[in-house]
Amino acid sequence: VEVTITDLSPCKKQLRIEIDAEAVNAKFDSVAKDFRRHAHLPGFRPGKAPLANVMRSYGDKIGEEAKRTLMSDSYAKALKENGLRPVIMPEVEELQFGHGKPFQYLATLEVTPAFELPEYNGLEVEKERRTVTGADIDKALDTLREQRVSYTDVDRPAGEDDFIVVNFTGTIDDKPITDLVKVARGLTEQKNYWLNAKHNPLIPGIVEALIGSGKDDKKTVTVTIPNDFIYEELVGKEARYEIEIVQVKEKSLPELDDKFAKGFGAESMDKLREGVEKDLKNELEYSLKKSVRNQCVDKLLDAVNCDLPETIVNEATRLGVHNIVQQNHQRGVGKEVIDENKDRIYANAKADAEVRVKANYILSKIAEKEGIKVTDQELSRQVAAMATQQKVKPQKLAQQLKDNGTIYQVQEEIMNAKVIDLLEEKA
Repeated sequence: VEVTITDLSPCKKQLRIEIDAEAVNAKFDSVAKDFRRHAHLPGFRPGKAPLANVMRSYGDKIGEEAKRTLMSDSYAKALKENGLRPVIMPEVEELQFGHGKPFQYLATLEVTPAFELPEYNGLEVEKERRTVTGADIDKALDTLREQRVSYTDVDRPAGEDDFIVVNFTGTIDDKPITDLVKVARGLTEQKNYWLNAKHNPLIPGIVEALIGSGKDDKKTVTVTIPNDFIYEELVGKEARYEIEIVQVKEKSLPELDDKFAKGFGAESMDKLREGVEKDLKNELEYSLKKSVRNQCVDKLLDAVNCDLPETIVNEATRLGVHNIVQQNHQRGVGKEVIDENKDRIYANAKADAEVRVKANYILSKIAEKEGIKVTDQELSRQVAAMATQQKVKPQKLAQQLKDNGTIYQVQEEIMNAKVIDLLEEKA
């Protein structure tokens, strides 16, 4: 077998493979003999017909089978001898095939990137020295109080901590803001909209202008859109708002007492505080561990410079776009808004895909060097955990993952986690 390799790009190769005529003829004969064992030809018992007769009767099928086995064997041999690891099935172009002729074909394929592994033992990372403080516990308890908040209508001028319910319309240069940014409907007109200086200011300066006003008051407020605003097209422009105050509401938080604690399933306030402290310690431990693990992967990403297979990056990008769109739909973002931001969504998904694909190749190479493998038990445990989360039977989920070809992604996640365990341990 003669193999000539042409580099079409760092991860894309074209193999020109040629098998000499002698080997082709031998394969034809071998396949013809296999056919003869089961061939039913007039005047001959099975397995006794002359090869020439078998070839005449089954020539096309013999040729196809000979071609298939020759191509399969020669392609596998070419990959092994040249150290190539394909990431997709090859595109094959037949150049020449027939009895008595050399078999020639082209195989175009993408391969895993070639790179030298950097030193991955003893990676330098920053390990924070943090503990859960009393202030952390108090802050967490305040968050729980916010979950039991109540609002009371008040007949007085609005204060800084109040929520102000308003109807408003917004314009820029006497035109609706949606004329400048179509998706900015929430900035253009709202009914019964709740404003608060800390929690929902809309645009800085609006709530401040309403402090001291009361129910049924009407005000005209002019503000300049700040530099860090979500819509870049509006930055620096002057917006004019016609505002009617519908109601002023005073926020009330419950007292931290045993009654409050029982609302969260604790016997007393002391027990609730203990439970909150325990949860915060677990969260902190997880956060610090995650930080170290992320730093390990980031160090390796920075140390490796390589091209990536276009097909793999494109597929990862497609999945990323799908996930972003699904998340936006679940948050109630409309199709129009998503379409307006499709270029940004694609760019973000591709950037993330390139990082993940590169990390996967690096971690996979470390796994191979260290002999790290995923066991059947580990895979079963992971699938069972996923099934519990999705509230389906493990056997059903396992079959779904196999059917749609994503079981390998689960294996990859387990493998990556085991490699990162090693990196963290030695960092």
